[in-house]
Amino acid sequence: MNSQLNTKRILIFLVFAFGIPWTALLALYLTVGVDVTMRLANYIVLPAPALANVATRLITRQGFGQLWLRPNFRSGWRAYLAVWLLPLLAASVGGAIYYLLFPQSFDPNFGEMQKILSGAISVAEYNIWTLLLIQIVQNIILAVPLGVFIAIGEEFGWRAYLLQRLMDRFSSPDDPHTGARKAALLVGLIWGVWHWPLFFMGVSGENTYPGAPFLYPLAYLVSTCSLSVLLSWGTLRSGSVWPAAIGHSALKPYSLLVAAFPLKGMANQLLGPGFDGLIGGMGFTILALVLLSSRKAFAGETEIRSENAPAVVSA
Repeated sequence: MNSQLNTKRILIFLVFAFGIPWTALLALYLTVGVDVTMRLANYIVLPAPALANVATRLITRQGFGQLWLRPNFRSGWRAYLAVWLLPLLAASVGGAIYYLLFPQSFDPNFGEMQKILSGAISVAEYNIWTLLLIQIVQNIILAVPLGVFIAIGEEFGWRAYLLQRLMDRFSSPDDPHTGARKAALLVGLIWGVWHWPLFFMGVSGENTYPGAPFLYPLAYLVSTCSLSVLLSWGTLRSGSVWPAAIGHSALKPYSLLVAAFPLKGMANQLLGPGFDGLIGGMGFTILALVLLSSRKAFAGETEIRSENAPAVVSA
């Protein structure tokens, strides 16, 4: 692909992906305040990367091939399974490390979970670990699949478009694997910065941590870069954006299991136990380092494949 044209497409995509939500959020924040902005934020922010994908293709006459919307489930089912379940393991590892370091924050009775469930069932009839197991299964079977249709708004832009363009930018015939790794990390960095208005406006989080509101947005980039490695690997391994949407949709429900249910008192937004904290996200950081250091994870062909092609990264 022509390098200048590819760069032009990247820049146009970023203008739309950032310009639409940032402009709308700022306008709302200045006119109607943070409360209304918070209620409307998801409707404005989440579809923007997908709209940027479509707009860039139309403006640059790229066409609508290589959308990565074909599921490719038969050849990529291992990637689907991995991005479905590995976030649960990673969130649990990060949460465990956080509670080991801050044992006073751990509630062995899972009071928050009991409070949430008390309106639906008689929690006294169940063992606490049975209730937790029920919640884990419910999140795996229901919350994650239902969240896919929300997450696809972002993933259709980040992983199905920007990742491809950055791979074109960084890959070389001598070392195509490095191009995939660099692209995955840069998408994660861009993805993290894209969220920054929510933090600085106070829409996301209470900004009560030390160094607020500046340290958390920087720490958040560690989280999004780590997550991007996993989601990009799933996309490339399957040749489809749907595994990334599944992995993305798993983040909040799985993090809820370790970041809210066993938590006593307030969470530390900067450190954890959520996946976006420096300590709570250590499971995802470790997972990303394993994938980046593996000779096989990003091995194989990394050029953009057609909709009918098999997986682009060998297991």
